[in-house]
Amino acid sequence: MKKLLSMMGIVLLMASCTEDYKDWAAPIANGPEEPLGVDLSVSPASAVDFATYTGETVQLFNASVTGIEGAQATYRAAITSEDGNKQVELKVNSANLTVDTKELENAVVSLYGRRPIARTIPVQVVGLVNVNGMSIATKGTTTLTATPNAPVIEDAYYITGSINGWDNTNTSYELNNGGSDAYENPVFTVMIPASVVTGDFEFKVTPKSGLGGDWSKCLTASDTEGKFATDNAGGNLKVAYVEGAKFYRLTFNMMEQTWSAVGLSFGDFFYEIGNESGWGTSHALYGPANDGKYTGFYYLDGEYKFKPNADSWDNDLEYMGGSTTSGTLSPDGSSNCPDPGAGFYMIDLDAGALTFSLTKIESVSIIGGFNEWSGDVEMTFNKDEGCWEVTTDAVSGEYKFRANHDWAINWGGDVNGLTQDGSNLSLTAGTYTFKLYLTYNGAHKVVIK
Repeated sequence: MKKLLSMMGIVLLMASCTEDYKDWAAPIANGPEEPLGVDLSVSPASAVDFATYTGETVQLFNASVTGIEGAQATYRAAITSEDGNKQVELKVNSANLTVDTKELENAVVSLYGRRPIARTIPVQVVGLVNVNGMSIATKGTTTLTATPNAPVIEDAYYITGSINGWDNTNTSYELNNGGSDAYENPVFTVMIPASVVTGDFEFKVTPKSGLGGDWSKCLTASDTEGKFATDNAGGNLKVAYVEGAKFYRLTFNMMEQTWSAVGLSFGDFFYEIGNESGWGTSHALYGPANDGKYTGFYYLDGEYKFKPNADSWDNDLEYMGGSTTSGTLSPDGSSNCPDPGAGFYMIDLDAGALTFSLTKIESVSIIGGFNEWSGDVEMTFNKDEGCWEVTTDAVSGEYKFRANHDWAINWGGDVNGLTQDGSNLSLTAGTYTFKLYLTYNGAHKVVIK
């Protein structure tokens, strides 16, 4: 309760949603007039669970004004994040202190996420009382208890079916969302090798909590194509055999309760394209095992995405969630992968599992017998030429190239086709300029003059 003891003209400014908290309820007042006491008392309304609540409007708070006989007030209100740094203003019906149910749910989700747990949410209230054509403003604070409407989503799920003998202790085929919060990224995928499939196959999906014999929580078939049922309510999910497929990718959206299966056959290359080239150059990522896993080395500067064809945008993969250096992708996405910061990176793409990761190449150097394999001749990245370069007389005898002063990433073998862990290179003593062009395994090359 707060008492405001002066007559004032009010200009009330409110922001609908802001990153930085502002005291939008603070009144702007004229100088002091004859004192007049007004009290606003606010208290919580009933808790609301959006999963079961069916009304078009919901009461946000209880309020009463005292100090002026027969006083009538109009109200403004906003809910705030737990740390107070964000707020969302809500349009209040002053007659019954209600707000639109869908508007309130969207506001709660925007501030607290969709995880279906009861939240105790701060509510800031401003009451404007009209007295003889003048407005008296008074403020109060209360709370709202609200639970978002969302299904229970676990952190991991597993395929249980004909491909693993219907053994629901088996965790060989795990659906995952790249380690993201399940309510921020509810899309889970798994890759099934075609080698374990003989024709059509059937399965259920066992949540982590059901492993070991509990079938009651399984995801199963529903009566609607493309949807699944929960709590083991339907029959087996079924995937039709696809001629020539090397993998089957199963995708489940746990929020929308939809699923799909697609047979995949991967080629040798996938491509990165992005802001670093003005979206004009497709950079090849190489995957010789044809398992959907690709790697390449390129300079990045800004947003980017992946696509299966160098000269086409068809079936491109876009950002779903994660961080600037790793995350999940979607063929139905709408966002570019975020800017990781200008620099040279090893790019790993799993086009089957729909994940990516970046390893920043902080340094590239030459190491060899000339320094007893214990030191590095540093190279500098030439952005204009797209190569790592150095001029030195220190290199002679056997040598190799490596990244980040570590052997995890190193190159040797043929100077025109360097490979990871390739054999030592050799050079007679002299002064040389080395220009190392890194792209993908077997295509890396060094020009020595």
